[in-house]
Amino acid sequence: MRQLARNLAAIRHPDLMLGIPVYGDLAHVHDHVVQADGAFDETIRGILNLKRHGVRVEIRVVLQQQTIPRLAALARFLARNLLFVDQVALMGLELTGFARANLEQLWIDPVDYQAELREAVGILDRAGMRVSIYNSQLCTLDPALRRFARRSISDWKQEYLPACDRCDVRAECGGFFATGRLRYSRGIRPIQKGRDS
Repeated sequence: MRQLARNLAAIRHPDLMLGIPVYGDLAHVHDHVVQADGAFDETIRGILNLKRHGVRVEIRVVLQQQTIPRLAALARFLARNLLFVDQVALMGLELTGFARANLEQLWIDPVDYQAELREAVGILDRAGMRVSIYNSQLCTLDPALRRFARRSISDWKQEYLPACDRCDVRAECGGFFATGRLRYSRGIRPIQKGRDS
């Protein structure tokens, strides 16, 4: 693991940043999500080794039923223990692969986790960590969170719904995964500037 970190550091590419998933502040939560015993400890050791060698690291947290209940606790864990990472990305769920196969156990409407997301973003932001929200439609986010949202869905798998045609912030919104047609939030609606900001 240390040799891999050294090798990555030796590349010295200015745009290299590794996105590493961390799904919980407790080992058993993370290990359950990734379905591998010992994964949490190995992941944290890997992050420490990468940062020791100067490799940029983005922590990635997928927002789904199993991660939302402890999202604020995870944010506190990151702010206390991994303050030195380069970014934390809180990522909307892409309904493909195992997520598609386990839809009922993973999907949660973004409208239903805004309080948890607001608390987690607040913890990270107050700690001085760079925090971004990926893969989320602006209309599903609490207005106070919209400044953290990024257009993160690749053009080739991005689409918009007909309701988006009347939205004043469509150009700033990441839209939807073309793979995610199984579920859409009940919060999808056009944002009208001056009324929804």
